[in-house]
Amino acid sequence: MKFDSIIDAAAGNRMTVPEGWGQGRATFGGLVGAILIRHMDAHLGADAPPLRSFTISFVAPMVPGPVDLEATTLRAGKSVTQVQVMARQEGQVVATLLGSLGHGRESSIRVPGPEAPRWKAPQDCFKLPYMEGRSPTFLRFFDMRIAGGNMIFSGAKEPDFHGYMRFDEPGQTQDAATLACLVDTWPAGVLPMLSKPAPASSLTWTMELLEDPRELEPVDFWQYQVITDSFADGYGQCQATVWDDRGRPVALSRQTVVVFG
Repeated sequence: MKFDSIIDAAAGNRMTVPEGWGQGRATFGGLVGAILIRHMDAHLGADAPPLRSFTISFVAPMVPGPVDLEATTLRAGKSVTQVQVMARQEGQVVATLLGSLGHGRESSIRVPGPEAPRWKAPQDCFKLPYMEGRSPTFLRFFDMRIAGGNMIFSGAKEPDFHGYMRFDEPGQTQDAATLACLVDTWPAGVLPMLSKPAPASSLTWTMELLEDPRELEPVDFWQYQVITDSFADGYGQCQATVWDDRGRPVALSRQTVVVFG
């Protein structure tokens, strides 16, 4: 089932999560995030201010099947709106989102975001292959290319990598939900330090939007770079930056990840 068709269904209060977008026994976290964001957008309507940041807690695995969605506006001020979205399966909460939206305002302060690094072109980079029975099933829907750093499960002494990302099939809507889905396609930055595959998942995820993706010219490949801040006792903290294909910083992402290996 195509991505746009899935998250379009998230506008309603009940939808069906399809098979084929798995990450182990759970639905791919990027798709979960996109569903929550799209439901928030539908709840607020077309006149809502731009999304500035969101925080997601992955409470339990979201599995294929019916999911109930509920959005609540916690406060709608003159500039800033705060929204909560809950996803439930069989009455149990599986994911929550807190979204902060805000209209622009005049300010004498301007600090530019991180400058885009110079990497080799996407066509010169290694494309992560989809391997039936070995790769997460959601990977077949994406075009991800490693531009540098270490390959996952390579037994490297250092973590982290950087590269390019886009949907394998063009034509998806360019908005916050779509970008969030792309960002979460990348594995945890510490996985290059493992010498063999091991399960990993996100516990919490915060993403801050520096630009509204809807206002940008169509992007072919987005640039992505992850840096691991710390890892111990099976839990890690990492930060990532996203740029468009014109070098404009668009988003900052931060996750707490769990690795079972």
